Amino acid sequence: MSAPGPTHPEIARALLDLKRRHQEAREHADLRDDDESFARLAWAEDRGTETLKLIVAVYGWPGHTLAGENGADAAWWLAHHSDDVTFQEEALELLQEAVVAGEATRRQLAFLTDRVRVRYNRPQLYGTAFALDVDSIEPYGVEDPDRLDERRAEMGLEPFDEWQQLVRNHFPLRPRNTES
Repeated sequence: MSAPGPTHPEIARALLDLKRRHQEAREHADLRDDDESFARLAWAEDRGTETLKLIVAVYGWPGHTLAGENGADAAWWLAHHSDDVTFQEEALELLQEAVVAGEATRRQLAFLTDRVRVRYNRPQLYGTAFALDVDSIEPYGVEDPDRLDERRAEMGLEPFDEWQQLVRNHFPLRPRNTES
């Protein structure tokens, strides 16, 4: 017997489409590195945020029951990449409730928690966020680093060393141009 589908498949489709558009715009901006590409990315982020706000206002957090696992993941993705930190804080509270109710994952909660903390210049709890630039990839500061892997395990995350290696493999540094 398979799991029942989402109660609102149209919401799941809309969220998945917005996530796909955001990912495509992000990939394009990373490759092109021009104003037009970054404008498309900003548009995709804004559209995702505004649509998710509307869904939340009408239905509450779009968890597994409402939007299915993939739709719920897309909702988290959109909140995580939103430029609206006030909305991210609201989403974080709703996501905490959704995790307790079994409607979202602890992993999603860990990532959004760190995103909000970093945006307020607070140390992250789970070591999910990294500062990326041309020369380095470094994690943002972490609260109580001695217990980091313990906290990560509680949230269903791999050990920090494994995560850090995954991040560095995904975002390889560009070779420096040493010619003058």
